[in-house]
Amino acid sequence: MNWKCHITHTGYCTSNRSEVLHGEKRETIRFYATIGILEHEKHGLMLFDIGYHNNFFESTRQLPFSLYANITPVFHSAHQTAANRLRSLGFEPEQVKLIIISHFHADHIAGAADFPNARFICSQEAWDSVKSRRGFSALRRGFIPSLLPVDFENRLQLLAFDDSKHIKLNTILGSEYDLFNDGSLLLCQLPGHAAGQIGMRLQTEDGEVFFIADAAWVKENYQEMHLPSPIVKLFFSSWREFRASLKKVNVYYNSQPKTQIIPCHCMETLLEINPDSIEI
Repeated sequence: MNWKCHITHTGYCTSNRSEVLHGEKRETIRFYATIGILEHEKHGLMLFDIGYHNNFFESTRQLPFSLYANITPVFHSAHQTAANRLRSLGFEPEQVKLIIISHFHADHIAGAADFPNARFICSQEAWDSVKSRRGFSALRRGFIPSLLPVDFENRLQLLAFDDSKHIKLNTILGSEYDLFNDGSLLLCQLPGHAAGQIGMRLQTEDGEVFFIADAAWVKENYQEMHLPSPIVKLFFSSWREFRASLKKVNVYYNSQPKTQIIPCHCMETLLEINPDSIEI
């Protein structure tokens, strides 16, 4: 029994191509906040990441988080929220049972309050890295605490990648967490960009899809091992882990050419999969 997967976005921020791909010319590019809307006959309705929301603008009006909005200008319209993307498919946010959070940067969690009935899933390491942080300490991790619903921890399921009941070993990606113990959805560790970041592989009606979050920003990163500028080390949890995670994705890409790999922010990938979602 396979998943039905809808890939769309929740708006974008702007970045510089020379920072995303070291040595490239300086030009402004769009960094779309891509999400996955997942349907399954047995497991129900799920999301992979949540993306931008008007809550982001409310939460960044004052210091220190106004610095976040100034560094990464965000372009978002109300119809682009994950909740409204769901409504356009005939669903309501209250129907979402599970939300997988790849990591806790604001562009991945801003719409969390729209889903009152969902359980949240992330890695233990990801949550531990941000849960006690406030103010400038949170900002340094790209985390805005007010974006999470007040009952977030009560609805949170933390993944342990040493849980023998759920773990399968992939020769390239290492330990993967088999969420439903049926092989249909596997979560893997892709840290470096952020502590405890996870990716997701799932079997869809059209073949395997691999969401890699920010293990790569654009397809050239993982296809060619073309690294970002060294300046981004300032914002990563571990440059060494980032390179190791990127290499895993590169090897997987070369060994599984039919797999559709989804970096969160790659406009070219989004244009290939869902061109109607891009408003030029």
